[in-house]
Amino acid sequence: MKDTVFLTGATGFVGSEVLKELLKKNYRVKVLVRDKSRLKENSADIIPVEGDVLDSESFTKEMEDVDTVIHLVGIIREFPSQGITFEKLHFEATKNVVDAAVNNSVKRFIQMSANGARENAVTDYHKTKYKAEEYVRNSGLTYTIFRPSLIYGPGDAFVNMLADMIKKLPIFSYFGKGDYKMQPVSVYEVAEIFVKSIPIPTMYGKTYSVCGNKVYTYRELLNTIMDIINKKRLLASVPEAFVSAGIAVFGGFSWFPITKDQFIMLKEGNVCDSDEVFRDTGVEQRSMESVLRTYLS
Repeated sequence: MKDTVFLTGATGFVGSEVLKELLKKNYRVKVLVRDKSRLKENSADIIPVEGDVLDSESFTKEMEDVDTVIHLVGIIREFPSQGITFEKLHFEATKNVVDAAVNNSVKRFIQMSANGARENAVTDYHKTKYKAEEYVRNSGLTYTIFRPSLIYGPGDAFVNMLADMIKKLPIFSYFGKGDYKMQPVSVYEVAEIFVKSIPIPTMYGKTYSVCGNKVYTYRELLNTIMDIINKKRLLASVPEAFVSAGIAVFGGFSWFPITKDQFIMLKEGNVCDSDEVFRDTGVEQRSMESVLRTYLS
């Protein structure tokens, strides 16, 4: 009989790719979705569970026959007036899913966190990600926690936005010196890592950072994108003080491209000091340029 995985966030950018990988590996997948019509995959091995991570009663019973839980739900931007906050979607949602897994004696739990998550973080984004990690670590479950850096791929919210803006604007601005370091990782690598880790005992009880094979500065990333889409643009520096002032005035509006937390995280950088996760899973690291050419050019 096939092992059953309970997957949250299955209709999202990362979740859609994780679902594909699970099906490739012959898992039966229960997917927690608010609207099953948004599922992009169609398979007899997919069992939609219509519910909400913030309402544990809507899904707890569905974990009775589950072997592994993969929890991916998270947000990159808050909308407090709509009840969309880091505290709710990072911590409370994780608490609900963890508690349901404990109550159903689930064997394996895999958590999506974020590179840079830590107790003394400056941003609420990283603080709540770390708070969720701690709840998983103290749950008694056989867990593995992954902290991906910036994830790119078809449908991503960052690289595609940059490419679209570069295509439309004759001049493209960046912040300060544009030397913020980042180490993007493809959604394909992330999905493979999550799924391949399920049966590997040496990965139990560990927390891994997940980054790509190359470190870029923000300016280097912009130049890479311009090369791939064959659009040469003048790059102009905007003082960080101007950006901070703009965020202070407009950061609460959804149309403004960056929030205070996102700006702080960009300046902090987003790199890893180890590729242990690739060695432990046997997943092959991909070239960012090669992957981008498959969907940008």
